[in-house]
Amino acid sequence: MHFCWGIASSMVFSLLPIFIIDELGGSSKSFGALEGSVIFLSFMAKLFAGFIMDIFKKKLPMLKMGSILTILSKFLLACAPSIFFVFISKSIDRFAKGLRQAPSDAILAELSSKKGLAYSLRYTTNIAGFLIGSIITSAMISMLGQNFRLIFSLAILPTIVAIYILKTKVQRFDEDEYKQTTNQRWKISDISLMPKAYWKFLIFITLLMFNRFSEGFITIRAKDVLQNSLEDIPLFTAIYELFAMFIALFVGTISDKFDQRKLILVGIFILMIADSFAIFANSFSTIILCYIFAGVHIGSTQGVIGSMIAKTAPKNLIGTAFALFYGVEGIVLLLANNLAGYSSEIAKLIGLQQSSMPFVFGFIFSLMSAFYIFSWLNNKNFSLI
Repeated sequence: MHFCWGIASSMVFSLLPIFIIDELGGSSKSFGALEGSVIFLSFMAKLFAGFIMDIFKKKLPMLKMGSILTILSKFLLACAPSIFFVFISKSIDRFAKGLRQAPSDAILAELSSKKGLAYSLRYTTNIAGFLIGSIITSAMISMLGQNFRLIFSLAILPTIVAIYILKTKVQRFDEDEYKQTTNQRWKISDISLMPKAYWKFLIFITLLMFNRFSEGFITIRAKDVLQNSLEDIPLFTAIYELFAMFIALFVGTISDKFDQRKLILVGIFILMIADSFAIFANSFSTIILCYIFAGVHIGSTQGVIGSMIAKTAPKNLIGTAFALFYGVEGIVLLLANNLAGYSSEIAKLIGLQQSSMPFVFGFIFSLMSAFYIFSWLNNKNFSLI
């Protein structure tokens, strides 16, 4: 299912920034506002789904609802006559992803003993779908030209396959297999039972996520630097996903043997390198390097982040733990994407290329999160091995 969802998402999101700016007359500022808002909605859906799981001990109904809403969102986007309708369709898509993601995370936490490997494999499967989707999208542009709406319509097909897998395979799992380790009723006061390590993780993720704004800003940067190579941009996305996929698989095999904070720290330094290439990009090669290092960062950290949540949270509150994480992440990404969008106006005032400024702010927040991890590592009383 994650492979199919990845294909469908890539067919849309690798072209969406260009669709908004070139066909609908939007700007980096409007794109940032849209991305921040819909990402915030997605994470609020994940927060809602996480709490509902722990309250009602059910996960599969939200997987089904999220899959159906994903089809609706692709149809609406293909028909969108304005940025407002893009906002509506993408909001539905991100809300659907939120409903799918939370139960998927919780099920994985309950079924896996090597959590670092499990979350990395799940991410690898998803990113493999993005990779195939980017290649398909590039081929479609070569054959169909900039027929964005037709490509968005065809993105419905892999989503239908995902629903088929859900109904014929996943639904066969007995829901009792996924019930919580306690039959005690969930209470809001249970949040106070989260250990200190979990709260430290949330503080760190708040800092890091200010540099995890939408990858669409890399697309906008590439478009500015390589103005006559539109057909190459989906292939750049494919390179990003290829590196993310293989790095995630490698890190997943070793992450359970190390203190995962150290792996995250390495990932932060890699992201700072990606920011540097984006800031000073002036050629094909610097854009490629930006995509490569961004892909290595996301691949080396995404599975580890999920594993850190699963390891620090009480088993009977795993849904709540992911809900709180997604709530914090959603708020920060709302701010981060709007900051990235508005920073273009700041760049214009001081004479820099507008598309480079988001990465300046991102670099600063990465540096702050690296300092926080350094201080956390000095705490010898906590380890994630």
